[in-house]
Amino acid sequence: MKNKIIYVSGLLNFETILNVDSFPVNYYPTEYPFYGVNNGVGGTAFNISKALRTLGDKVVLSSHVGEDLIGKTIVSELKKNKITETSIYHDLDQTPSQVVLVDRDFNTQTYTDLKSVQNAVSDFEVEKEKIEKADLVVLCNSNFNRSLLKEAKKLNKKVATDVHIIGTVDDAFNKEFMENSDILFLSSKGIHELNYEEFLLDIYNTYHNELIVLGEGREGAMILDAKKRVIYHIDAVTVRDIVNTVGSRDALFSAFLHYYLKGIDSLEALKLAELFTSYKIGENGGANGFAKEKEIKQLAKTVDFDVYKIKTF
Repeated sequence: MKNKIIYVSGLLNFETILNVDSFPVNYYPTEYPFYGVNNGVGGTAFNISKALRTLGDKVVLSSHVGEDLIGKTIVSELKKNKITETSIYHDLDQTPSQVVLVDRDFNTQTYTDLKSVQNAVSDFEVEKEKIEKADLVVLCNSNFNRSLLKEAKKLNKKVATDVHIIGTVDDAFNKEFMENSDILFLSSKGIHELNYEEFLLDIYNTYHNELIVLGEGREGAMILDAKKRVIYHIDAVTVRDIVNTVGSRDALFSAFLHYYLKGIDSLEALKLAELFTSYKIGENGGANGFAKEKEIKQLAKTVDFDVYKIKTF
């Protein structure tokens, strides 16, 4: 089967992961956490692109960086991973950066310095040809993608996005992304007090997405398939010892898109994505630990999933 072309547009940054004992962090003038500080290129767009590339897809990546050392490091890393970087705009005064604190129970606290990227705008006319050639358009919920959302839909392109943490169906920042997405991902963080399946139904009844996936972290994931008119939940699985969960949601998103785009049933695609994610969190770093498709195929033979039909509608 011919490799799919996936257009990805979203945030790129430099990521520092710091291991801490617990939250809140106690004050000490100086600490020496040997091998407890890890640095690398990150950001949702890089995590997604590298995951898709590892699984065998061709990726065209669009984003905004600065002309600084971090920006140049990011471009170098893209080339190293054979990710097409011809749509990287060097129009920021500084490249965004991120610090993630991770405690011994894998709870995270993230500090993301976006610099001026929220003021950046992607030029659809410049990106149009690349979007037209793509089999799937992944538009992360960055401000600069707002100019691409409706135009991609006008080209009859299937659009996927992850709005991450929202608390209401009409979330002001993410509303435009939700209403223009065929495949929508979100996190259970922010809606713990709500009924998950009813929340997914509210989203579907408002925006009529084709597929909605709720990442539940250690509890697994839930999927609403509008064509089947059903909501399923699958439990999480563990395929190797957990080292760090940073980037796990991007891994789930990426792998699901890869398998679903190949024509695999949505529930089966979610199972494979859960395997991909479980394997990924056995390494440190948001863009590390990705398995190749053949490795996931072998893992799938060894794991049984607990699947629950939650609701038909």
